[in-house]
Amino acid sequence: MDIEDKIVFQIFDSGNFISLEPISYNHYNSEMDWDKNWIKTKVDIKAGNFFGNYIAEFMTVDFVNFENQFTALYENLNGVANFNDLEGYVDLEIVGDGIGHFEVSISASDKPGYKSSSLEFSLDFDQTQIREMAFQLKKIINKFPKIGNLS
Repeated sequence: MDIEDKIVFQIFDSGNFISLEPISYNHYNSEMDWDKNWIKTKVDIKAGNFFGNYIAEFMTVDFVNFENQFTALYENLNGVANFNDLEGYVDLEIVGDGIGHFEVSISASDKPGYKSSSLEFSLDFDQTQIREMAFQLKKIINKFPKIGNLS
């Protein structure tokens, strides 16, 4: 599989990275729309000497909300885009300075809640990477669209 064909959102900086790779809907055949919108996702991390991966569960709307904020950041390079999932597996806060530099604060937890392991770190990137990142988010949303009514 060519890297361009892969459906993954990745932020990388000097060998360090976080990537979110949606794998499948968890309960696509469920009767409830809420349950149909959970996505099994592989999270890969490398931060300094720390590295690993785990499976997380995100909702389709987590990616949609993030993509809306990220698109605004992509268009003017200034502001904040947040990825906050309901369960607390990953928290990304991307801050743009308006001239093409971005800082990302990351909090990752392999089992949110009681007795979880977590890692906090930050990455930087510049505007040369943002177009591909925005494209990858759109690919995720197209492959795993919101199903039904979540109101």
